[in-house]
Amino acid sequence: MIRENDDMCGRGGLDYSWKRIYEYMDILGDPPDGGLRHPNVAPSSRRGGKVRWSRVPAVRAIEEGRRIDALVWPLVPHWLKGELPKFSTANCRSESDRSFSETVAGKPAFRNAWKRNQRCLVPFSWFYEWDQRTRPRQPWRVMPVDHPVLVMAGLWDSSRSADGEVIESFTLVTSEPNQLLSDIGHHRSPVILEPEDWECWLSAEASEAEQVIRPPADGTLRAEQVSTRVNNPEYQAEELIPAGSGRRN
Repeated sequence: MIRENDDMCGRGGLDYSWKRIYEYMDILGDPPDGGLRHPNVAPSSRRGGKVRWSRVPAVRAIEEGRRIDALVWPLVPHWLKGELPKFSTANCRSESDRSFSETVAGKPAFRNAWKRNQRCLVPFSWFYEWDQRTRPRQPWRVMPVDHPVLVMAGLWDSSRSADGEVIESFTLVTSEPNQLLSDIGHHRSPVILEPEDWECWLSAEASEAEQVIRPPADGTLRAEQVSTRVNNPEYQAEELIPAGSGRRN
């Protein structure tokens, strides 16, 4: 069973209507009815000898504009032929003292996606973080202050299984923490992009896109403690959904 994740970001929540996301992120086409409500989303995992695949909406650029697809989390490198990695690929770590292009060049699982400009936006309603200083580790739910969702920077790749199935998957890019995340006892942060940075991340040249890889600005996130029951990724109770959330139009 997966427990609290030492890396960042390894767990999150989805609670939004399709209409809301299509309008906010300028997605092509008409939104389907309804939306998503998954308060405790974890990366794919092996359980009982079988893989339980986890898919999360991700936005990518195409010639006509932006489209949204359900991609596997974490990233499945192309050479694994559709098999879930035995090593962690939920996050791709950046380093503050060198360029992301230099950093990712030394990461075989991710460098193909970066070299091919296969970048995506991943909208999460919130993510969970665990205070590394406490025993047991106290989980926190981290949410946006002003925006309807947290739009995270991701890299995607595709892998073809032995039977020909194509699996498209993603990883989340991480940075140093901002003050809030440091205060609640964590050492990393997802790269959370402001709307003005979305197109750069999706479509710009790598040298320009890596300029938006930075910690979230102070004051843009808020956090509240949640039950340690969130440690179990199968726990999906309504108590994990923050007050005032919902699949609003």
